[in-house]
Amino acid sequence: MSKPRHTIGRTFSAPVLKSEASAEKFQQVFTLSSGRKVLFSRTTVPASDVEATTYVVQENNGRDQSALTPESLKDITRTLRLQQFFPTIGVRNKQGIEILDGSRRRASALIIRSDLHVLVTDDPLTSAEARALAKDIQTAREHNIREVGLRLQTLKSSGLSQKEIAESEGLSQATVTRALQAASVSTNLLSVFPVQAVLSFSDYKTLLATEELLSGKGITQDELLSNLTDVLKEIHTDESLADDEVKSKLIAEIRKEALVMGTPLSRDKAVTTSLWQFGDKNRFARKKTKGRTFSYEFNRLAPEVQSALDEAIGNVLSAHLNK
Repeated sequence: MSKPRHTIGRTFSAPVLKSEASAEKFQQVFTLSSGRKVLFSRTTVPASDVEATTYVVQENNGRDQSALTPESLKDITRTLRLQQFFPTIGVRNKQGIEILDGSRRRASALIIRSDLHVLVTDDPLTSAEARALAKDIQTAREHNIREVGLRLQTLKSSGLSQKEIAESEGLSQATVTRALQAASVSTNLLSVFPVQAVLSFSDYKTLLATEELLSGKGITQDELLSNLTDVLKEIHTDESLADDEVKSKLIAEIRKEALVMGTPLSRDKAVTTSLWQFGDKNRFARKKTKGRTFSYEFNRLAPEVQSALDEAIGNVLSAHLNK
């Protein structure tokens, strides 16, 4: 008869829900990947101390901390004002309490300035035990492909090959390659996305190609983003758009601007001349000149005006080119 399998991770029992007093005394034993059993006790970190006394090591936690924006945490901040359904998990050391699981709850507590409930142990954990425990007890939103890649980068920097990483993590080599590619996209470029969790691998590939294009042309990412300031602000403030729609529009604008900036003539500034002043900001009649190229642009003009313009342009070309 086989021996019962020991649970790795956490389970919760009824006393947690009885009262705040008993919840504070709640203790839980976790079995680590090494086989060690460690006692965790529930404590509450006051709102005023959360930032100073708790911290996150991304390599252990696995969550991309730069992606924890107020927009991406709305699902937690909405409920955390009333109650914290699950405590975070942490290890106390000289630096404070390292949060192994629950960095989204920690970030949300910082945003709304609320207390943070933590199951914490004073027993030291090795890096391997900490990473394994964080993975075992991961709650809420699954780590996206970039966050997986950021964790795998640590293994790669330790000297493991991608094949060895795939075997140790139980992943395919293709998944490891995609995750590492997603992790290589710069934080600077990703900062324009309010909710990075909706980015797909295809999106990361597009952003990576954009970075390579800019780098090859000697153009900085800051230059690109500076050119898009108004467009990005308009997309960010459009409350009618869902998170994935915001992402798609941002990707399209970034890609389009990068292609424009990457063309040889892009460094010759286009000169725009207004041909008529309208009271409506969405209506315009203007001429754009760039090098030897020029164009006329019109918006929201009546059909009869368009017809008259077509006729006038045809007459001018006929008069000057039919000689």
